[in-house]
Amino acid sequence: MATPSLTDDNQGDRHRHRPWGNPGFSHGDQLRRIQFGKRGFLRPQILELLEKQPANGVDIMDQLQEMSRGWYRPSPGAIYPLLEELQKEGFVAKNDDGKFELTAAYVEQSGIGGNLATALSAMESNTSYLEDLKKTDTAGLSKSRQRIQKLAERLGALTSGLEMESGS
Repeated sequence: MATPSLTDDNQGDRHRHRPWGNPGFSHGDQLRRIQFGKRGFLRPQILELLEKQPANGVDIMDQLQEMSRGWYRPSPGAIYPLLEELQKEGFVAKNDDGKFELTAAYVEQSGIGGNLATALSAMESNTSYLEDLKKTDTAGLSKSRQRIQKLAERLGALTSGLEMESGS
């Protein structure tokens, strides 16, 4: 007796070789739903795109499609309501060109601003971490001694340069 083919329409369990679920979807469709269709995916992606440059809704849809290599393109019904929500929250604003851009409130809250205070605060936090690590894991920290020394030298050169420029 011949074994029925997996493509035989009369075989009830012909899709048993598909461990990813619904036989109505191809593997590519399933991957697209897993990677790009999760609820809440668009919000961080839109904010990340707007961190790079202002964009309108169509630009955002195009960029997301490009990022997914053509696997996913959000609909206007997904993008524009989310942009309106972000506007109401005060995170984005529409500029004169009709493009959305991040507001100062978002930059301040998220800490993405490239300002000096943010950079110094991060350095202070990291220095505190290294000081604590010295107390608890000296051997582990010793492995990075050369890198820490180079950073210290760079900071020393920076402060020396500032002193010479200010004339003190």
